[in-house]
Amino acid sequence: MKRRQAPRANLLLVGALASALLLAACGGSNDSAPLIVGSAPPPAGSTDQPPTDTGPVAQDYVTPPRLCEPGPGDQGEPGVNGHIPKSAMYDATANPDGFQGYWCGARKVAQNTLFGRGAFGDLQIKAKGSTCCAYASNRDGAAGGDAALTTGIIVFDMKTPTKMQVVPASGDTTVVGTAPSASVKATSTNKWGEETTAATPVNPNGKILRTPAALEAYSGLELSGDLLVAGYKDNKMVDVYDVSDCLHPVPLNASYQSSGGHHDGWLSPDGKTWYGVPFGTTAKDGGTTLITGGTSPTDDNFANYTIDNKRVDLHITNLDDPKNPKLLLSWNRSQLPDEVKNNKNWRIMAATNIHDVSTNPDGTRLYLAVYGGGGQVAGNLPTPTTTFWRDQTCANGLLIMDSSDIVKRAADPKLKYVSFLSWCDQQPNPEFEQGGYARMTSTAATHATEWVRHVNGKEYIVSTDESYALTTSDTNGLPNQCKQQSFGRMIDISDEKHPKIVGTYEQDANKASVCPTLVAEGGNVPMVHYLNFDDRNHMRVAVYAAASGGIRFADWTDPTSPKEIGYYVARRNTPSKMDFTRPDPRYDAENCLYYTGWNQGGLVSLELTNPQYNPCMSRSANVSGKVATAQGDITVALKAGRDSKGASVNLSIEGLGNKVQLGAVTRLGSAIDADGAQVTATSNSVQIDADGSFDGQPAKFRLQVTDNGGNKGFFSLSCTEGCSFTTNGYLQSGGKLTVANLKS
Repeated sequence: MKRRQAPRANLLLVGALASALLLAACGGSNDSAPLIVGSAPPPAGSTDQPPTDTGPVAQDYVTPPRLCEPGPGDQGEPGVNGHIPKSAMYDATANPDGFQGYWCGARKVAQNTLFGRGAFGDLQIKAKGSTCCAYASNRDGAAGGDAALTTGIIVFDMKTPTKMQVVPASGDTTVVGTAPSASVKATSTNKWGEETTAATPVNPNGKILRTPAALEAYSGLELSGDLLVAGYKDNKMVDVYDVSDCLHPVPLNASYQSSGGHHDGWLSPDGKTWYGVPFGTTAKDGGTTLITGGTSPTDDNFANYTIDNKRVDLHITNLDDPKNPKLLLSWNRSQLPDEVKNNKNWRIMAATNIHDVSTNPDGTRLYLAVYGGGGQVAGNLPTPTTTFWRDQTCANGLLIMDSSDIVKRAADPKLKYVSFLSWCDQQPNPEFEQGGYARMTSTAATHATEWVRHVNGKEYIVSTDESYALTTSDTNGLPNQCKQQSFGRMIDISDEKHPKIVGTYEQDANKASVCPTLVAEGGNVPMVHYLNFDDRNHMRVAVYAAASGGIRFADWTDPTSPKEIGYYVARRNTPSKMDFTRPDPRYDAENCLYYTGWNQGGLVSLELTNPQYNPCMSRSANVSGKVATAQGDITVALKAGRDSKGASVNLSIEGLGNKVQLGAVTRLGSAIDADGAQVTATSNSVQIDADGSFDGQPAKFRLQVTDNGGNKGFFSLSCTEGCSFTTNGYLQSGGKLTVANLKS
């Protein structure tokens, strides 16, 4: 223990906080709670009773406003929701340090810039016991390309969530594969998937998986159970890893090649089937168009146009034996029924490609995002002279296929058509769907179509779009046009043959009425792009990685009326650039943290600041009894938790000679500053940060409690600012120590 000179006494006296005035509204930040100094309670061992057992208190659900309202400590968007004015991005006089970022209802917990090289690929997280890992891929576009030793999947030890630590390289040179790519000569990979050479037997940057596909893992980086699969971006290579020891992934196969590339991928929940979707495959004549044949370029009979039957829209791999992957099926749209292919409204055969794939939990249904035209990113913006079959706007939509044969491992598996929903078929919100095309209104190209089970028990597909709400550029702002919309949709699939859009997530920047303002101000409007959820099987919150618009959190408690409850748009110190978030965010339920990837900023973790959406903020802790510390036994009485009035902590410690007065709780939640040993970043730990004083001088404190079951566990009190005091130890027999979580 380290401490200042203290008055001669045998008591560490800790003041009590009856209630902290923490905001419960969207944007209310724990970090900005007012200082409230409580009166000092009697020490443990007096005639007063120790804290009684109380469980965590669930916060009553309060329907939030449609848009996040910034609270103390937030820095909200200054104008139209979802719009970043050009002056905020590029004005060297107003912003000499570049764009400073916006945030509301969310705060950054930690960040690792991934060696400062940009080009984020994708990420996954995995927890097993007290061990927590993150996998973040660096890919193409960054300095050095594949040859750089910082390219690949970086393995992080997240035992302390606020410290993203790259796992050290293993140094085992047992060879398991060949050179990762043609650009890397005379190299091999050790049994951990790390590249080695005679000159560099250990990667000086740490554990970075550099097997062939791991070098360019983009949206084809998926994890299920103890299996991690990486598909090389827009290439056929696939790597399979055993991550049962998540700190030391072991490649099971690093030589398999699928029948098509991997712009996106999906690993079935049981880890037995890999799905990949290529991007931008050319037609059979080698040209840039997908449809060939026919009598004239304006022929509106799709029976005259065919897709090469060797083209791959989707490929499926059997991973029953992950050491020996086997191709199950290559599929393309030519296998759809004629009435689907020839539908003149949909024009599904003209779509650029399939973009995303997901399944239901048992794998018997596939949900495919058909990637039509109509977006700046997707290309193929319609014009008055666009030929019939090149107008792809209404090919955007959800394609549902029966994949029962895949699950059954049928000898000659087939995908059977169930239904297709074009975004032109249903337009539930005319205020946002202003159109601008020669024919039916559409939106940006379909990006994702993912299955969820809502908190109401029903199954839905949540979709996103790729492309900006208004065509934008990083350097010239918005042109004088407003023809593009970018939405998130909630699609009811109770009747899967007739899916129904019941709700849309839109930002105000998509409204026709704000177009003049946005054009005048210039700047960026984000797309509703990648996504994930608080819980795919009990979904309430959707999390969108909205490109230059940052991470957006939407409450879908009412499937017909989403509310934007938070956002985080990262700052950028290069004045002429905006940082860009692109992979599916990942949720660590143990610590209520969302992990996100940024092209320039690397790996970032975020925490929602409203207890209504952050269950870790409602944990409670009770300690009563003797704790063995390095300075001897102390007697601790602790009660901490949250009620309708906010977070509170009562604490007294007998046996040391300083006086600590606790004031406002500035944070109560998961143990983000865990040491990974005595205090673990798991659901059985809680952390309380509080303002106060030490021997009469202002100070800040951190309390941590880890419950090991059976009234066994660890207690810690540390001064984090204003003093160097610390005391901690394990509870002795006969005492009581519990950490409780909200029950789902």
